[in-house]
Amino acid sequence: MLSDDWAPVEIGESDTSVYRRGGVFAKCCGPSGVAELVAERDRVEWLAGTGLPGASVVDWLESADGACLMTSAVPGVAGDTLPPAAYDRAMRSFGAVLRDLHSLTDCPFERPLADVIATATDVVRRDAVNPDFLTDEWRLLKPSELLDQVIAERPYIESVLDPVVCHGDACLPNIFFDPETLEVTGLIDLGRLGIADRYSDLALTTIQFHDEWSADSTPFLEAYGVPEPDRRRLHFFRLLDPLTWG
Repeated sequence: MLSDDWAPVEIGESDTSVYRRGGVFAKCCGPSGVAELVAERDRVEWLAGTGLPGASVVDWLESADGACLMTSAVPGVAGDTLPPAAYDRAMRSFGAVLRDLHSLTDCPFERPLADVIATATDVVRRDAVNPDFLTDEWRLLKPSELLDQVIAERPYIESVLDPVVCHGDACLPNIFFDPETLEVTGLIDLGRLGIADRYSDLALTTIQFHDEWSADSTPFLEAYGVPEPDRRRLHFFRLLDPLTWG
């Protein structure tokens, strides 16, 4: 579907193939992945219209063999490549941008908790949970036992549900920064963007700061506006997320 002058890029965890040519990325999939890639295309277009930093859709190709989503390259560097001296300012910058994302309105996409739990249930049923996404403690348990913990905690989470526009996969490789100013230059990989509980983003981001940067997330939480988060909700969404990939 693409010409030979596109260079392959090793990036992400999805089943798509990614290529780059100049300032454009192409994410390609086979027929079974078209619906998912359409969903990502629509989310990229929507976010681009909000004024928040991110990519824009350059082109869309679709055939019987699959589809390719072409987007503009986001300037800057991915969060997982920043040096330790940048962590504090980067966390504050991202905290402010995530707060702005969560303040958006009129989002046409949804990611209800019931659907996320249903996805986790299916992944566990298929024995498709990736152990690399689990903590050492969680790997001591069966995925079905982890899911049981999620189900047991669901009534509390639903009682305090706080739906906002969430990124859905707000991990460090998906957040780009200006390496000099450390301002956020773009949010990428938006396939899970939609209305969801704000803690689904806060949980993933803060655990990334801990695991990847060995950093205290206090600067991020202060900039976001939740200096004392609900630890019970953080734990719930940290446990739920790795059960949904598979």
